[in-house]
Amino acid sequence: MSSKRGGGGGEGGRLRHVVVRPVWAWNLEYEFSIIASLVDRFSYVAFDTEFPGFLYSTPRPHHLLPPSQRYALLKANVDEMELVQLGLTLFDAFGHLPDLGTGGRVGFVWEFNFREFDVRCDPHAPDSIALLRSSGIDFDRLPLHGIDSGHFAALLYRSGLVAHCRFCRPLSTRWIAFHSCYDFAYLIKMLGYGRPLPDTLEEFLGLVNLLFGETVDLKYMMRHCKGLSGGLESVASTLGVTREAGKSHQAGSDSLLTYRVYLRMKQRFFNGRDAKVAWHRGIIYGLQAC
Repeated sequence: MSSKRGGGGGEGGRLRHVVVRPVWAWNLEYEFSIIASLVDRFSYVAFDTEFPGFLYSTPRPHHLLPPSQRYALLKANVDEMELVQLGLTLFDAFGHLPDLGTGGRVGFVWEFNFREFDVRCDPHAPDSIALLRSSGIDFDRLPLHGIDSGHFAALLYRSGLVAHCRFCRPLSTRWIAFHSCYDFAYLIKMLGYGRPLPDTLEEFLGLVNLLFGETVDLKYMMRHCKGLSGGLESVASTLGVTREAGKSHQAGSDSLLTYRVYLRMKQRFFNGRDAKVAWHRGIIYGLQAC
């Protein structure tokens, strides 16, 4: 069965193609009305962020730093910069994407474009901006037509994908990313309406647990998957996973690739069982592991 806005296809279905739905200020509320109608069934969220690079770094390899120092470096970067894009790929327990009434012929994912970052005056890493430009991100359009992050945060809370408080934690939601420390950090900053990140790693991890429920970091999962190494593109290539829509370093496309890599890893290395994947939940690569 499929509802008007439900249905599904994907790794477990027979989609003909996938469409990335671009979201700007003018269609934000409409797109969130769709997302809110899907959350009860499509409670798995693969996500990706694009941001203006790194202002601060350290000559020491990250794996030699204690977690507290890794977090201090992350906080210094995220506190001074703004999110450019967020990609969300919702899917159900069978790996189906929402088909929005197309009878399983088309799957849909979302790409949100934010207005706070202005390349003309805001801190950024020039090489990162050049890379994002080459991937098709229109930095001139963002300040004019991008989404207000506070408005986005209010709608995300209202959608049911994240928790309002400790008494309404979204236990049924699983958030999935690849090397997720900066992804979660920028989302937490946005959900805090632009306030600086917490002072300590322990406070930060508490917020991740409260807001997002169950989390899975594919980079950490890879430790238990023989033959996988490198970044998202490399892992996808090893697994025979192709990019179905968009380009690398576009948040919607990368969230879709993250979804497909997750399903392939789950099938190949964890017998397709959520219970086995759950053994590796709750660890954020780049902070608790490196």
